[in-house]
Amino acid sequence: MGTPPEILTAPAAGGSAVVSSAPVPKHSRILRHLVGREVFKCALGPLLSWPRRAELQSGYSIILGVPWHLRHLLGVNLRFIAAADRQSLRAVHVVLDRANPQALAELRASIDRDWSGLPLKFHCYEGLAGRLVEWIDVSTFYNSMNCATALKAIDTTHAILHDFDLYPTRSDYFERIYRQMIDRRLHYCGVEFTPFDGLSAADQVLGTWGLGMDVGWLRSTHRPIEIFHAVRRVKGRWVMLDPFSHSQLRKGTRRELVDGSDTGDFCHVKNLCSSYLRLSTGRHVTIAWRLHYLWYLESLEGRQDLSALSVDMDRSADGRLQVGERIVDFTGTSPTCASVLRGELLRMDQSLFGAVRPETATFVDSTERFLNRMTSASASP
Repeated sequence: MGTPPEILTAPAAGGSAVVSSAPVPKHSRILRHLVGREVFKCALGPLLSWPRRAELQSGYSIILGVPWHLRHLLGVNLRFIAAADRQSLRAVHVVLDRANPQALAELRASIDRDWSGLPLKFHCYEGLAGRLVEWIDVSTFYNSMNCATALKAIDTTHAILHDFDLYPTRSDYFERIYRQMIDRRLHYCGVEFTPFDGLSAADQVLGTWGLGMDVGWLRSTHRPIEIFHAVRRVKGRWVMLDPFSHSQLRKGTRRELVDGSDTGDFCHVKNLCSSYLRLSTGRHVTIAWRLHYLWYLESLEGRQDLSALSVDMDRSADGRLQVGERIVDFTGTSPTCASVLRGELLRMDQSLFGAVRPETATFVDSTERFLNRMTSASASP
């Protein structure tokens, strides 16, 4: 039996939900998780609804949830959407994962100036449901609420759930998902099967980071609360299911991988948000090389200087880098990470600029030397 990865308990005095780390028996952890999650979902369910009647136009909408702590990087994701083919795109629904209209207005003002050519529609959480999700303060609820908020407003026959930290490098990335759904009358179409949280490719559950869906079918067969994360038994195993994962496992649901799907069609910077939060709060960054992705993305928004970072890496003799007021220790990071970083950053540059820029090439070269030097130093007697 698999074990759910986090144990949701009642919010603490500060208003945030608590993730318990105390050792408790496996069955107790499962029970606490189920109870905590389902109590909150029972409270949310009556507060959420779909439009009573809605005329849906042909085409698709993109659902793009914006993590509060990474909202300064929204422009990067919009760069990649703008660079893609968009013949059938009708709207990009940008959902700020907070019940904060003032912050949304500020975000919209900064984005509208630069991306007026994109069909952007902005949302934040509304009403008691939005305040409750913000009070719960758990990432899985934010993720689900982003989807419910956008889907309530969407007026197209199809939608594509698009992760904030996923960057398409193939121009027809979105159009292929939509066209396959139309041609084969699918309920879901995605770019990868999810291998996380107890699931495997054999379960054929499509990952939600790039998931097309039939909006009319979804609204007619599911209540909004039914797309929220859930803990369920799948083939005798307890698994944590993303939004829409449980739906995919229902009998009669038609789902497929997009034809010719390849992970080289996009770059997915997993753990970006958690790494940023650890860095910004002074905690140890457990996947430190993800920060190189962060710095690259921030450089696209003019917030980091890749050339200066390259110089700092070449000068570092102890595996540490100072970025702003923070010092990050990269000792023990595998040099193979540099190869992954090189492949993805060069593809991202090629997609955005038509060629690899010199500062990006230097940055990945310096990263490789830096990590190799740290490995050699740690191996010395």
